Amino acid sequence: MIALFPNLILDIPRVVFLLGLIGVFIAGIAEFRQGHIGRIAIFINALLLWQIFYPVWTTLPLLIQGYLNIGSIVGLIAVIAYFPKWSLPTKFYQFCYYLYGSFSIIGVILLSIYLKISLF
Repeated sequence: MIALFPNLILDIPRVVFLLGLIGVFIAGIAEFRQGHIGRIAIFINALLLWQIFYPVWTTLPLLIQGYLNIGSIVGLIAVIAYFPKWSLPTKFYQFCYYLYGSFSIIGVILLSIYLKISLF
């Protein structure tokens, strides 16, 4: 499968990565309390997924590769709709909340650890 966001990947130190995961957890609490996820958060979460998984792209199961590519598409839709302040359907936000919210990202990371996919 072709990777859709590979040109946006940065080489970040492991400590920054771990601090970022703490930030994702805190953002997840805020999302859970609000009951929704914003457009910029959707885009940032999609980028974060790429930041985490692109170095091991070739070893990822096709299901996770597809998940990342779909995240790229919904992330781009979200950020493109943000600037002109276009309204998106409620179903779009619900889809993103459950599949690309911060707790979902943590779940995918835990799944990858369970599947013994090296993230570093």
